[in-house]
Amino acid sequence: MKDTFKTIMPYAAIIAGTIGGSLLAVRSCNNVWNNRTVNTPGYTLNSYATGLSGHVEYIRYSNGNYQDVKIYPGFGHRLFDSELVQDLDGDKRVDLIRKHSPELKMHRLSELLIREYDYESYNDRFDEADKLLHDLMEKYPLRK
Repeated sequence: MKDTFKTIMPYAAIIAGTIGGSLLAVRSCNNVWNNRTVNTPGYTLNSYATGLSGHVEYIRYSNGNYQDVKIYPGFGHRLFDSELVQDLDGDKRVDLIRKHSPELKMHRLSELLIREYDYESYNDRFDEADKLLHDLMEKYPLRK
């Protein structure tokens, strides 16, 4: 039994090291590609990596009347649904929550919630989206 364990351990360590190194490399690439800020006269985009391959993009338009947040899943954002939340009138509350299916389903719209009509039934989703929007507004203030 001890001989079998001694024989297996080096291979298990190599496999674990390979998997761990690969995950670290994927996460590092995600950080390099998605941790960024883009400033233009019309908008500011702040993006940050989440999980292995996901990220969040926060766009704040210079006139302050419109902002949106695009949420890509933390693992395999082409494999799972993504979500776009939008403040269309600048009142610092999410007006629309759009959910899109994964790439395999051609990113088609799978859910659209409109605050005016759907808040009563989905108040928890809107409140959560409002909190995310406020957190991002504080973290990335509008630059003049």
